Amino acid sequence: MSRRVVPDEEPLWRALADPTRRAILDALRAGPRTTGVLAAGFPTTRYTVMEHLGVLVDAGLVTVERRGRERLNHLNPVPLHEAYERWVRPLGASAASTLLRLDEAVTPRREPMAHPMDLGIDVRARHQVDADVHRTWEAVLDLPAWWPRRWSEDERLAFEPYVGGRLGPVAGGGFGPGAEGELWGTVTALRPERLLVVDGAMGLPGPVAGQWRLSLEDAGGGTTAVTVEHRVAGAVDEETRDCYGGGWEETLAGLGAYAEAAS
Repeated sequence: MSRRVVPDEEPLWRALADPTRRAILDALRAGPRTTGVLAAGFPTTRYTVMEHLGVLVDAGLVTVERRGRERLNHLNPVPLHEAYERWVRPLGASAASTLLRLDEAVTPRREPMAHPMDLGIDVRARHQVDADVHRTWEAVLDLPAWWPRRWSEDERLAFEPYVGGRLGPVAGGGFGPGAEGELWGTVTALRPERLLVVDGAMGLPGPVAGQWRLSLEDAGGGTTAVTVEHRVAGAVDEETRDCYGGGWEETLAGLGAYAEAAS
């Protein structure tokens, strides 16, 4: 099994126990926010918000990225997904789910805070794989073997692991003259055992431009930290945005399981 982003679950539950921290996570669902923008949305001091962010970072629920002079806080959905898979899904709580949907229908939602850097999609997630960088990179290059299936039965996922290579579902043997399918993206950067960058719409409808970056880092002890960043410019509805955000959780988990099984 993977070594989780949060090996000890106590920090996760402690972080979620505070209503202000839960509200911060709700705000980050719409996209990354600077600490200043987050603080402006709460009736408390900037220092207090920074303390809450520190707890969320320690729990693995928030990751921090620097873009120039700005420090951006990203929601990392992986620990929440893992907690859901362990505690909620096995219980099969259909009655509880019905009540939660009722509560969502009657409870007013807070409007997301406006931010000049809003993108159609801006996702950053991190996962720790219990395999060394070399084995994890080999798994990355064997992408069709672990990528969650999102294509029809008569197609297969084709991936050309070199700069200029293509990624997408196609019928038959792969890309080429007369090939039927869809181009999701093109490899624009590949640095062995460090980085894979793919530019393209990744199946999103409409006039959008996107890029996702998968980076690997030696986490010590024969493990690898894998970080994905996916940004899309263009009109993307909320349902699609949530779907792609959650989809990366499943994708990273698939990569981790595949790399670990072969190590």
